Amino acid sequence: MLERITFDRSLYLPEAVEAAAEAYAGHAQIELVAGADAVVATIRDVREHDPQLVAHAFCNHVLHETIARQRQTALDEAV
Repeated sequence: MLERITFDRSLYLPEAVEAAAEAYAGHAQIELVAGADAVVATIRDVREHDPQLVAHAFCNHVLHETIARQRQTALDEAV
């Protein structure tokens, strides 16, 4: 199964997508292509789990990483 997911830069931080891809490297092959407006993740070769479950969990991880990084940036700027 091949899954392509587009993460718009207006909503998701590129470094959050990269961190999630590293975190999920043991579960699937995830290729990232960064563009001016978005980062496209291609998920393939999912191992030991349902491919859709891995794709959904990966998306949740990207969202979590984005929120955590934005919160940390706001805290750093407030100090």
